Amino acid sequence: MTKEKGRTARGPGRPALSETRRAATRREVALVAARLFAENGYGTTTVDDIAAEVGMGLRTFYRYFATKEDVVAPLLALGTQAWADELAACPPDQPLRAALAQSYRTATAASLAEQGITETLLRPLLLAATELPALSSTWLRVQRDCETTLIPIIAARTGRPTDDLDVALAAAVANTAVRLATELWASGATTGSAADAVETCLGRLSTHSLL
Repeated sequence: MTKEKGRTARGPGRPALSETRRAATRREVALVAARLFAENGYGTTTVDDIAAEVGMGLRTFYRYFATKEDVVAPLLALGTQAWADELAACPPDQPLRAALAQSYRTATAASLAEQGITETLLRPLLLAATELPALSSTWLRVQRDCETTLIPIIAARTGRPTDDLDVALAAAVANTAVRLATELWASGATTGSAADAVETCLGRLSTHSLL
């Protein structure tokens, strides 16, 4: 880092300390909210309940989250950036589909372990996000953000520009496969882990014939 006029300047791409703390606080509140949702149900858990559980005033809560629905966004997006980072680190000669599956499995396992989140907590949260109208818009927004994050990574791996149509299609299809896989896993329609379901769906991309 460099000094500028008596203060420390951030290096390129490095978030400010306040941004890091804000993200950490959002994750902490989201974890508490997810636990309350799992224990008491989403509909019966209020913002007051969440704020009280984390020892936070309502005004402070609304500085971090615009609505009750937004509180789950940090958990729904958990591992998105880690997935992109892992994908970028995969060997350049590894086929894209295999790299997507491997990087997702590695990133998800690491993110869940780091946050101390178990499948018993994650499954009902994902299920609620797909079934409750109040949460579905948040879930779809998180998915759109993930797709946008994947585009430059896929472009770099394939040597194509970020505005290439095939790059956009690859990001959209891969992200949709992951969304569908996690939704099926959350509903209990598949066996194994969420990563197993993702690998299965990504694998089907190269074998299905409906199109």
